[in-house]
Amino acid sequence: MHADHDDAEYVLTVELDWEDLDQPYTRQITRRQLGQLLLQLDDMADDTATD
Repeated sequence: MHADHDDAEYVLTVELDWEDLDQPYTRQITRRQLGQLLLQLDDMADDTATD
């Protein structure tokens, strides 16, 4: 990997799949977008957490 390469812009594939889907939900996103998505999931988990 080159020193001038921005890892945040590295593209990866995210795939979600469960029984009710006819086919997997697949999207290509950047590592930066994945990080933002994971933070949103953490916030959602905090909002729905029970003591």
